[in-house]
Amino acid sequence: MKQEIEPPEISIYSHQKVVELSGEFLDQFAAAGEKSIIMALELAHDSSPLTQLDEVEVSIIDDQEIADVHLRFMDIPGATDVITFDHGEIHISIETARSQSVEYGNDYKRELVLYMIHGLLHLAGYGDATEEEFTKMDELQQSILNEVWR
Repeated sequence: MKQEIEPPEISIYSHQKVVELSGEFLDQFAAAGEKSIIMALELAHDSSPLTQLDEVEVSIIDDQEIADVHLRFMDIPGATDVITFDHGEIHISIETARSQSVEYGNDYKRELVLYMIHGLLHLAGYGDATEEEFTKMDELQQSILNEVWR
């Protein structure tokens, strides 16, 4: 049985002007984050960053900003959906969420929650570089998403 670890605080920030996000949505998003972080912590590998953090910051940004972060810190040009740093920062692109939500038939708000969960699972020690890792992570994130967002 795992030792009880106090879940980190989760802070949500919207640093973009592409889509107006209501206070109500941001409150719902934060509540989903609080539930998700507890679930991710239960699944966390013992030495994962999530088990060591006091706070996780989730920033909703635009494609230009995430492309800049992607290039500066990973040396990969172009926008992406989510970038997670082991020190507890998760950056999510709202523009990518909107375009991917259309492609996958999701509401973009649900897609944003999915990206947050994806970042939390990275902090919990899960990877997605191989097909096996990707399949496991997708299974876990879908399960959490179905619990925290309807």
